[in-house]
Amino acid sequence: MDEELLKRVEKYIEIEKRALEQIRIIVPENSVLYIYAKDSLNMIRAYFDDALYFREKGDNINALSALNYSYGWIDSGVRLGIFKTDNDYTKFTFFK
Repeated sequence: MDEELLKRVEKYIEIEKRALEQIRIIVPENSVLYIYAKDSLNMIRAYFDDALYFREKGDNINALSALNYSYGWIDSGVRLGIFKTDNDYTKFTFFK
């Protein structure tokens, strides 16, 4: 179980690293949504950093939990249309 959990953590860290390379804020800087987008990116990075910290400590349950929160923020921003992406459906959830 521990080995499988570690593999999942590593897999999702790599997926999120690729996602973080892609996302960009696309709403105008003078809009209310820009503030939300900046706050979202801060939350994304904070949870991702937490995941890396937990993984380093060998706490893979909390690492995976932090990755789930972080990626949830990414997906919500993509679906809201505040982030530009590369339209790669393996990294992002899209709403049509």
